[in-house]
Amino acid sequence: MAYDGKQLEALVAFVEKTLLPQGFDVKTNERIFNDDGVQIAEFDIEIRGKVGSTDFAWLIECRDRPAGGPAPGSWIEQLFGRRARFGFNKVTAVSTTGFAAGAIEFATAVGIELREVKTLSPSEFAGWLLLRRLHCRVRHTTLLQASFLVDESEPEEWRQALLAVLSTAGDTAFLKSSKSGETVPTRNAFSGAIEQMAALFDDLQPNGPEKTIQLRVEYANDDDHFVVETAAGAIRVHAIIFRGELRLKEIPVPLSATSEYRHTETGQPISQTATFGPQTILGIKFSTEMHHMAESGEIHVILRRV
Repeated sequence: MAYDGKQLEALVAFVEKTLLPQGFDVKTNERIFNDDGVQIAEFDIEIRGKVGSTDFAWLIECRDRPAGGPAPGSWIEQLFGRRARFGFNKVTAVSTTGFAAGAIEFATAVGIELREVKTLSPSEFAGWLLLRRLHCRVRHTTLLQASFLVDESEPEEWRQALLAVLSTAGDTAFLKSSKSGETVPTRNAFSGAIEQMAALFDDLQPNGPEKTIQLRVEYANDDDHFVVETAAGAIRVHAIIFRGELRLKEIPVPLSATSEYRHTETGQPISQTATFGPQTILGIKFSTEMHHMAESGEIHVILRRV
């Protein structure tokens, strides 16, 4: 599997945090400074907690340098020095390219634990991974028209002031929430109303034609409604009649990588990870990860921002 260093650290940190008992703190990329404010170290993964009545500190350092070949003995020597200098009870080295013979020999002599993350074929996950792709269904909304209703008792001056704003607003944010103070465009109000009515998508076929709807939304809650700032002051919106289109899209998300986190000496697996994607959600790229814990058989599914 192609990792960058941060992805490797995130994978190992997630697995270890999942397996640790409650009470342990897992930190990544922890920077250490001296008394003069100068950075003297950065730890990939630092785990601290209590074992019985004893404070326990565990350092995990990760190395992902495919072009550099197996991790060398010099790296293990550095970690040995860190253990002594910073008082760690346990130090583990994790590599995506294995370890050189000298690194294994030195690590064995000084008690540095060695682990690997290796790419595997999906066929080697057949015991638990039955999927080769996910299907992501995305609800799309398109606002075609909106009509704003105000209370009939409000003065004509207010109606004209509101009309003046609406005639020039277009897709700008002008609807202010009385609850949060956030200002949003009309299309956001439409999509927010649709989110509360998910059943509107029930009769849509994935990747099929859109459906046109007309929806009247009342904003009767005195503590949660929209107002529009106008020349006559803030005018409350009592209801909006929306006309829009709904569409349901289904996007295949392929299996992109399968890897195993394991002990170097014995080859015993700690976890296996299947990664799908990436996929784009609300403009942000995520991958979906399925982590199979070897000892318990549990499967943990997470979304990770790419």
